[in-house]
Amino acid sequence: MDLLDELDNLAINAAYEEPEDDATSPNEFKGMIKMWQDRFGYSYEKAAELVSITKSTKKPISSSATRQAILSPLQARTIYALKLEGPLSTPQEVQKAAQLSRLPQIHHGTGEEGDAAFCKIDGQTKQCLENWLSKEKSTFRPLFVPEGKAYKELSDDSLYPTLGKDGTLPQYRPQDPHLLDKCPSYLPSQHTFPVWYFFYGTLASVPKLRSLLGLSENETPVLHPATVRGGRMRTWGTGKYNALVYGRETDSVQGSAFQVISEEHEDSLRKYETSAYEVVRCLIEMDEGSVEGCTFRFVGETD
Repeated sequence: MDLLDELDNLAINAAYEEPEDDATSPNEFKGMIKMWQDRFGYSYEKAAELVSITKSTKKPISSSATRQAILSPLQARTIYALKLEGPLSTPQEVQKAAQLSRLPQIHHGTGEEGDAAFCKIDGQTKQCLENWLSKEKSTFRPLFVPEGKAYKELSDDSLYPTLGKDGTLPQYRPQDPHLLDKCPSYLPSQHTFPVWYFFYGTLASVPKLRSLLGLSENETPVLHPATVRGGRMRTWGTGKYNALVYGRETDSVQGSAFQVISEEHEDSLRKYETSAYEVVRCLIEMDEGSVEGCTFRFVGETD
């Protein structure tokens, strides 16, 4: 796909703008970090975290090896289902091999070869596991199945990601907890349900929602006229698809609000939007009042 190829080239070019004489310098990949911030709305800390994982060693062995180690933003956060087997047969082994701070959640499924167990990982973790297997000189080849749905990672500790609000600016950074009477809560959280969503384009359609959510003819999705601020409407794919992107705080987009009642329904919507989009927080304004909710933001290059 041209979009993915272009993003991959942008990531590689940004990384190579920086000097290579000091591989331990914290500014070694500042060009790439800035690119991820500008194009994908990351805070500096999140962008730096994503970039740091793309280095297979502290000092690259060769130019070709370095290029293989660089992930584009879309590649780094692509979600995969990893089949648990061989030296990676348990979530604990995956956590240890990839040096993850959290234990991956296990999922069970049935295929042609019978029952199997999987855990979900992102592109960063996939690369860590491949590097670990290479270092161990293992001949085992794990099964990674890409999951083509909109990325969702809502921070519990900050506003990130929120439409129209740059988490790197002082007014949006979380304050030190000891300076506050109580710890702030950032809503909606990753697993808040039901949750309000702002739709635009094809999702703002009752027949489309009924089909995607598997509703009966007697169940009618209720859409409310709504507005969000901090975003702009663009297109991609030569005008074929609508693209909500970051805008100024004064910018607004009109559409519809819909209450998603379960994670299962949300997953159906995320799969429909594909990995070309990500879930971000937003403030949804309706005639009945304003609610904190989510929407789908485009993460690629617009027309």
